[in-house]
Amino acid sequence: MGFELLQPRSLAEALEMKKSYGEEAKVLAGGTDFLVLLKDQKLKAEVVMSLRGIRELNFIRHEEGKGVTLGALATHGAVAASAIIRQRFPDLAEACAQVGAVQVQNLGTVGGNLCNASPAADAAPPLLLMDASLILASARGERRISIHDFFQGPRRTVLQADEILKEIFIPQIPGRRGATYLKLGRRKAMEIAIVGIGVAIHLNGSDQVVSDCRIALGSVAPTPLRARHGEEILRNQEIRDELIEEAAEVAAEEASPISDVRASREYRLDMIRVLCRRAIPAALASARGNKVEGLS
Repeated sequence: MGFELLQPRSLAEALEMKKSYGEEAKVLAGGTDFLVLLKDQKLKAEVVMSLRGIRELNFIRHEEGKGVTLGALATHGAVAASAIIRQRFPDLAEACAQVGAVQVQNLGTVGGNLCNASPAADAAPPLLLMDASLILASARGERRISIHDFFQGPRRTVLQADEILKEIFIPQIPGRRGATYLKLGRRKAMEIAIVGIGVAIHLNGSDQVVSDCRIALGSVAPTPLRARHGEEILRNQEIRDELIEEAAEVAAEEASPISDVRASREYRLDMIRVLCRRAIPAALASARGNKVEGLS
């Protein structure tokens, strides 16, 4: 398992290396997925570029009136513990707190979780709910894309050969927002999601009528996805048990899970329904408890 190791100390240096090596240089962030794939010979690399020494990519920054920006090297542990994230985006904090054991959370990064492009990536569903955008950098410059356009398939993204994920931007969300992320796995620690579901409920004034609803699914399709038809069932409606049931059913119809060693297709579809029935009331209760207008 020999390879050439590149260790840039700045983003500018890393981008020049990526320009020179292109796809030949595999990027390592936290390494919690990368090194396992390398060890199991599911990934081949002759050149590995470690980003661990680039401190400018490791931050969580809140800009009043704009939103929150995560450096690509912000760890799951830091995001889960951040007061800013826990207050404004509890679903993202919950997702990061469920990525493996504490050791994995303290090493693995949100950027690496996204770039690995696993359909089961825990950070993806909450970021889909928030319409996050990703800043991709290269020696040529930077470009911003929606997270909805980032994933192309299992372990495939729109990142070009000379690009590195620099930042994740979460825009300010007005009004009263309640959200949750539920993950089904065989055990709490070190488990890939069998099904992951994020739900966000938005209220404007009334505690009864939902102004917006968002449902995101992980581990049930080639990429993480929004269940947009399921969302429409609840949008601009007063939430009732029969509507929750209908939304859960429609969300399951939007998924295309496979059967594998962890679960069958049929089981995953059933669990989408079960988790939706749990997540929607939880998100609604969270939104109703948010009495202060503004970020929540």
